[in-house]
Amino acid sequence: MKGYQMTADIREVATIGLVGWGRMGGMIGLHAVKGGWDVVAYDPSADACAAAEDAGATVVGGVAEVAASSDLVMLVVVDDEQVKQAIAGPGGVLETARPGTIVAICPSVRPDTCAEMAEVAAQQGVHVIDVALVGGERGAEAGALKLMCGGPAEIVDACLSAFSAFAIDVCHVGDIGAGQIAKTANNLLLWSCIRADYEALSLAKKLGVHPGKLRAFLNIGSGANRPLAEWGAQRLRWPKKDLEVALALAEEAGVDVPFIKSLAPLMAEMTADDLAALR
Repeated sequence: MKGYQMTADIREVATIGLVGWGRMGGMIGLHAVKGGWDVVAYDPSADACAAAEDAGATVVGGVAEVAASSDLVMLVVVDDEQVKQAIAGPGGVLETARPGTIVAICPSVRPDTCAEMAEVAAQQGVHVIDVALVGGERGAEAGALKLMCGGPAEIVDACLSAFSAFAIDVCHVGDIGAGQIAKTANNLLLWSCIRADYEALSLAKKLGVHPGKLRAFLNIGSGANRPLAEWGAQRLRWPKKDLEVALALAEEAGVDVPFIKSLAPLMAEMTADDLAALR
């Protein structure tokens, strides 16, 4: 994807804005506050706002208020439509953001959504990057997320100090939208491993081999993979969304992915209890 021409200097990041104080955003905000950062937060949920205030963030009444006083605005929302509304909709970031402000798109969304928002924001001197969060809720809780970033490298670099409050690795993978593509590839491998591990352990258990004992060997053999090593900790909250995004991108790119097509319904029928039964 093509980048865009920067139309303003990059603000030095001193205040982090968080739009979305949910499972992921709340932990990001908590670690940022603990790390000594000034955090301004908004969430449409009153309970989430109360949690943000308890954590030490300054809670405001809307997205525009977050942007007005933040140098880096992190959008930790749900989907493409919420990203677009948060940036360019009524009461969004672009109503109040100062030139040079950085907006980080964190949820799993389409790469072209990131590119579209970057182009719109650039007209007002606001910089947009995509910062895909890898590591899930457990990574967020531990302050150990990995970030796959797309956009101008100098903008990503300007955020590194802030990102270090809740992430242990930041990878700049290309132009705007590239972080989303990288996360999609990562998650395809994650869900593929989980399903393959599940079927292999189920077969072994049926044939009389204890899954826990077998995992101890598999984890030092050629079948080793991270989901297997962390077996039973996965919460399976996101496979449906991740696989839908991957299949849509593959169809548009004209890439045949028969394995991924078969994986989607197989993951849909699994639960975290299924994994726990094979400990």
